[in-house]
Amino acid sequence: MTTDFLSASAEAKKTLLAARARHARLKAQADERLAGAMTRHQAELAVAAAVEAAAWRDLMTVPGMTVATASRIGEAPVSSVRRWLATPPSGAAAESSCS
Repeated sequence: MTTDFLSASAEAKKTLLAARARHARLKAQADERLAGAMTRHQAELAVAAAVEAAAWRDLMTVPGMTVATASRIGEAPVSSVRRWLATPPSGAAAESSCS
């Protein structure tokens, strides 16, 4: 019985070690996929923000438009409107980040 137990234990240990190694590989693969998805998500959020920022800038081109009036029209706080207007256009952000 002792020999059977030892043999079975040794086999189970090999299986466990193989499973641990596979777990590590699968976790690394999942982490890489998550990092890629997070990078894509950030890029898509930047595109979405650029769309709204451009619309706020377009609103400000109306003759006589003030930030306060834009705030009322857009149903947003004045501070939010100012932040949107301070957002650089998407092309300018990419150009300024290159050195």
